[in-house]
Order: sequence, then structure tokens, then C-alpha cells
Amino acid sequence: MTFPRRAVRGARRRVLRGAEHLASAAITPFRGLRWEVRAPTRWPVALRAALAIAIPLTIATAAGHQAWGLLCGTGTFTVLYGAGRPLRSRIRVLVLVALGLISGMSLGVLVSGNLVLSILVTAVVGAVATFLAHALRLGPPGAFFFVLIVGIGGYLPTRGLDPGSLILATTTGAAVAVPIAMFDLLLDRLGPERAAVAAAQRAVEKFLASPPEDGQAEDLSTAATNAIHDAWTVLWDGGEPDLALDDPGAPTSPQATAHTVRADLATDLIVIQQRYSEHLLPTQQLNPDLGAEPTAAPLGRPRLRRMVARALRWPTAALQAAIRVAAGIAAAGVAAGLLAGSGHMYWAMAAAALVLHNGMDRRATTVRSVERLAGTTLGIGLFLIGGFSGSGPWAVVITIVTLQGLVELCVVRNYTIAVIFMTPLALTIGTAGSGLAALTIAQERLLDTAIGVLCGVAVPWLIGWRSSHAMLTAHLSRAISASAEVIGLLGRGQHQDRAGLVAQRELSLDLQELSAIAGRAIRDEPERVTDLVPVRDATAWLGFTVLATASQEAPGEALERVAPAEDLARDLAVRLARQDVPQDREIRAVRAIVGKRPPLG
Repeated sequence: MTFPRRAVRGARRRVLRGAEHLASAAITPFRGLRWEVRAPTRWPVALRAALAIAIPLTIATAAGHQAWGLLCGTGTFTVLYGAGRPLRSRIRVLVLVALGLISGMSLGVLVSGNLVLSILVTAVVGAVATFLAHALRLGPPGAFFFVLIVGIGGYLPTRGLDPGSLILATTTGAAVAVPIAMFDLLLDRLGPERAAVAAAQRAVEKFLASPPEDGQAEDLSTAATNAIHDAWTVLWDGGEPDLALDDPGAPTSPQATAHTVRADLATDLIVIQQRYSEHLLPTQQLNPDLGAEPTAAPLGRPRLRRMVARALRWPTAALQAAIRVAAGIAAAGVAAGLLAGSGHMYWAMAAAALVLHNGMDRRATTVRSVERLAGTTLGIGLFLIGGFSGSGPWAVVITIVTLQGLVELCVVRNYTIAVIFMTPLALTIGTAGSGLAALTIAQERLLDTAIGVLCGVAVPWLIGWRSSHAMLTAHLSRAISASAEVIGLLGRGQHQDRAGLVAQRELSLDLQELSAIAGRAIRDEPERVTDLVPVRDATAWLGFTVLATASQEAPGEALERVAPAEDLARDLAVRLARQDVPQDREIRAVRAIVGKRPPLG
């Protein structure tokens, strides 16, 4: 059997590039490690996570049913979601996550005992959870725990545990976790809003303090842009800020006070944003990655239905990540469960999901895989040396609570360190009261993790490995089409009407997605997207100019001079949708019509 020479060369290139990524990633598992504790810290999140598992585990242990307390841990994962969100947004997220975990456990229990069905259901749940996490911008820890819960639900009934008690334990753990996850809001209901605005100010100050020639300017600007956007999102999620609120005779109820504080925070954020924008004069910054969030007021968050609909437009990062997660989970399940005969197949499937669910570029995926494997190996050593599995019941409680807190404290700072604590945590739970030999289960953990991360590394090279050009072109078309929509509303004086604000929000979201997709494409396949880089730059500046013009023009006043740009932009969008890439000067010509500003670039 012979293969085409072109296919052989392509496979060889993929193997060589993958090996290069693996070699460079092997030296990075401890990158970014710092020992100082600086605000904002993870201490509150770590304490809430430790408390969520401590309460049911302590009560169950005191009652002589420690195994039940350990099972409740499957529901206490809920506490890890929604950190930093304001009250009304956090409640929704926590309730949805709790229902998702309970449903995941129910599905896992339903297919328990059937290896093929367990793999299939876990892959489907992983794909759906990954898609929704991307589409709804759920944030960390994303889809991972939904995959893990389904796997646990499929595994434990085969070891004699009652399926109904598993579902009840997950429900109990989630019920405990939800109020604990809200605890910080009892101390300061507007804490997330204050923290978000303060974070935006720190990020902007750091960027403003850097000289224009600083090599880190782009990273600092990206951090500032993200912080400003996150702050507006948090303010909007907490309740739409009323910038016009200025009535000294207004009531002083807690609700009115909160409304006033939120309006003050919105005003402060506008000032912060204006300082950032003033530093980005068009003649000084030629890089569109240094573009600011240009609106002068929050555009809000789309409805959930609209966010899902946006993510369903093929191709998107959400759909691609979902497909890759499903493939990685299925491959890991087959390799570990059917081929290797592992007793903890779900460990391999969870490891594959972990390195794929964020939708990172190939090198970042490889780095995460190395971090996971290195941390697991060191964590197994810590587990065996510490002798956690042979401890008494109260020592197990202390160990699990401590390790849970340490994992959450370290997971953002350095993932490898977090996995070092995560591994003995999982193994202690897996061996406590089970009678399983510590060395045996540790060996299975290492094998399953290795299988999972290898599948995770391989999938991006097999699925969508040459999709960067088409995906970037599609996002360019969407950004220019959204620009055309706002330009049309500007020409008719409707840019500050409801339809105008919605169109600006769509453009803002398209530009954010374009930036992420372009960065990943350039890192994954630089030689295939070379022709798109100047087009992407011109498109980003077009969107920036359109949004800036829309935010500065008075409501109700038609800007007739921009009308010719609408049809030109729509034509460019249609061409890009057909994979007919225009010249960057054609896009710059459209931008020149929109605003009386110095030409960029």
C-alpha cells in the first residue's frame, strides 16, 4: 500500500512541528511561578473551595459515613464557578452549573457498565459542555468538571455503589456549595464591581507607565483592554449602570445606595477608558492589537440565545473546540478502556478534555499536556511518600480540605504546582476506605493521565490542522459585515437607538473573536495566513474607527458622509465569505470614509 508523496510530506511536517512544540514545552512547566501574594489573590476562592468540601465531609465523618462525604465532593465542584461575578449573574451561573453536574452524574449512572456507551456519552457531554462554555463565556474551570462527573458516574456503580445515592450525594454537595460560593457577597455585595474597576485601573496604569518602544507594550495593552472589557461586563451583569443618576434627594435605601455606587463606578471606568484611549493616538500606534475598547458606555451582554447562535456560525472556536474535545475523549476512552483495560478509564478521558477544552493553539495545548503529566508524576510521588491513603478518617478530612485549598490557590499562578496537589487529592479520595492498594491505583493514574494527554496533544494535529486560513477569513468577513451594519445606522442617525447599540455590541464581539482567532492562526500556521495579516490589521482598524465614530457622534444626527462606505464594506464581506481575499488598501479606503481622523498604518 502506497501513500501520495504530498500526504507523506505533510505528515512528516506535522510530526516534526509537534516534536518541536513538545521539546519547548518540556522546559516550561514551572514558568511564571512567583511566591509573593498580591491583590487580587486567590485566597477567597481557595477558602470557599476548602469550606465547601469541609462541611459535608466533616459531618459525614462524624456520623460514621465518610464515604458519603467524599461522594458529596462531586457536587461541591460548583463552588469553583462564578468567582468574580456580581450577585445576579453569579446566582444564574451557580444554579446552571449545579444542574449540569447533577445531570452529568445522572447520565453517567445511566450508562454505567456499558463501556462503549460510557465513552460515547462522556464524549457528547464534553462536546456540549465545551461549546456552551465558549459560547456563553463561562470562564474557568470551563467544561472540565462536567466531563469528570460523567466519568465518575459511569465508574462508581461498577464498584457496587448505589446509583441513586450517587445522584443524591452530588445534589447535596451542590446545595452546600451554592451558598458558600455567594458568601463573599454577604460581606460586600458590590465587591466584584469594585474589584473589576480597580483591576482595570491597575492594568491601564501599568500600560501607561510603559514607553512606546517597550517590547511588552502589546501584552500590557491586551491586558488593559481585557480588564476594561471585563469591568464593563461585571458592571452590566450586576445591573445596568445609570450614568445620569444625580439626585441629592433620592432615597437612601440599600438598593438606591447600591445603584448610586454602581453609577459612580461606571463613571470612574469611563475616565479610565478615556485615559487609555488617549494614549492610543492613531499616528503613534500602528498595531491593531493596541486598539482600545472604544465605546463610552457599556453595550451590555447579549441574551443567552443570541450568544449560542453566534457560536453556531461555522466556523467558530466554540464548535472546533467541541469537536476536538469529543474526539480526544473518545480516543482516550478507547485507548484506556478497551485497549489498555484500565479500571479508571474516566481519568484518561478527563485528562484529554482538560488539555483541549480551552481551545488553545497547538503549542499551548502541548505546554498544558506537559504540565499535566509532570504535575501528576510529582503528585504521585507526594501521595506515596505522604502515606495519605493509610491515614485515619480525620486525617483524611484534614488532607482533603488542605489539598483542595492549595489546588485553588495555585491553579492560576502555576498549573504544574496545582496538579502536584490535585493528584494526591484525587488519589486520597479514590483510596480512602476502598481497600485498594495505593501503589496500584497510583500506577493506573499515571498510565491514564499519559494516555489522555497524548490523545489531547495529537487531536489538534489531526482535526482542523489546516483550518486556520478558512476560519480567519470567515471572522474577517463577519467583522467587516458588522462594521457595515453600524456604518449604515450611522448614516441614518440611528447609531444610538436600540438597534444601533445592538449592532455596535455585535461588532465589538466580532472584533474580540477576530483578535483571538488571528492570534491562534498566526501561532499555529504562520505560513498559511501570511496573506491575511495585513487584511486583518486593516479590518481591526476599520472596526475600531467605526465604533469610535459611533460613540462620539450625537444621537439622532445622520452622518451622511459615511453612507457610501456601507455598500463598499458589504461587498468586501461577501468577497471574504467566498474566500476571495481583498487587498488591505481596499479596506483602508472604506475606513478613510468613516471618520475625519489621521490615517492609521
